[in-house]
Amino acid sequence: MTTLENPHPPFRPGRAFQVFTGLLLLVLTLALAFGLTHRSSKPAVMGRYSIEYCMLLAVLLAAIGALAWVLLRPKPATVRWAGNIYTALTSTAIAVAAAEIGLRVVNPWGIEFFSTLPYHMQGMVDHPLLGYTHPKSVAYQLGNNRVSLNSNGHRGDEMPVRKPPGERRILILGDSVAFGWGVNQGEDFPARLEALLREQNNVVWRVINSGVNGYNSEQEAIFFATEGIAYEPDIVILVYVANDVEPMIDPKPGGTWRRYPTWPSSLPELLERGRSLSYLYQATRLLQRMHELETSASTTPPSVTRDVRWPDSLNALRTILELCRSHGIPFLLAAEDDGSDIEFFAAMKQAGIDAISFGPAWKKVPLGQGNVSRIDPHPSANVHIEFAKVLLEEIRTRGWLEAKSDH
Repeated sequence: MTTLENPHPPFRPGRAFQVFTGLLLLVLTLALAFGLTHRSSKPAVMGRYSIEYCMLLAVLLAAIGALAWVLLRPKPATVRWAGNIYTALTSTAIAVAAAEIGLRVVNPWGIEFFSTLPYHMQGMVDHPLLGYTHPKSVAYQLGNNRVSLNSNGHRGDEMPVRKPPGERRILILGDSVAFGWGVNQGEDFPARLEALLREQNNVVWRVINSGVNGYNSEQEAIFFATEGIAYEPDIVILVYVANDVEPMIDPKPGGTWRRYPTWPSSLPELLERGRSLSYLYQATRLLQRMHELETSASTTPPSVTRDVRWPDSLNALRTILELCRSHGIPFLLAAEDDGSDIEFFAAMKQAGIDAISFGPAWKKVPLGQGNVSRIDPHPSANVHIEFAKVLLEEIRTRGWLEAKSDH
């Protein structure tokens, strides 16, 4: 008796197709499982997820269902469509990876700024009064620049808190400009100023760079009162930037605030981290940002004294001034801008604060060489050199080079 074979055997896709579909199904299933652990800040579905986040989970679930159907119930037409989609996805992934690598190699317009900033901020540590502060005794690369923080959390060489006999100290207060964002170790103006001061006489000078990225006037005042005064400075210099009136930066709940966590705490954090560190994503927004910067540069910004938070900033500056006076310490405020904010300097004069502008330093640097990059407005290493020269001249003019410490 002859057994007839099934004229229509079950359709089976190729091995490569099955493996690729299985791997993709596994990845999406893990992503869904990871995503379900998240709790939205404004839950609207099941008391846990926001509507937008619930839609994301629904898309993942639908994709998982479609892949499972293709894998378990394959049909020629379905497999053909899936294969075309896989080919498109693979081609897109290769193109995206090539573009990402290319942008990282070329770094057009200094686009690395958008990824180095979150990298740097992830290294901050919580502080009960200041909100956040630098880690201590660490060194790392920030783009092409080396950053080294001593055991006090300051950018510079090791130094004791107590001042040795015969040493004179200048304490620099400020934010990323004082810190030296975008310049290499030793190229920030506090380091440059220290080198210039040591050439003047036989006195040992120490310039303490306490600048922290994002600090406002209130944080600078708190730091000076709680920590800075302990360094026994002979001179205090505060670098004022227009955004010093802005509120304290607050780490986002569940955000990438710690340096290099082993794994993101949630799916949104994973997506946000990948987006913020991607050169390609930032490049897609670059033209818009550059247009906004060029538009804002063509108009004169309003005086910082018209900001709603200006009274808080002014009170903080007065607090620093009063503490300096009570300890007999000269206090100088150096405005980072070109000095065009007449109302600001009038307010400083009325408050009794000795204030200067870094405008002359900016003018000594050739056009196009003043900023770290086209999209990063921080002062370049060349400008930091001029900052140090301006401060040295101002200190000499006021007779503070010859003054003796009596505190």
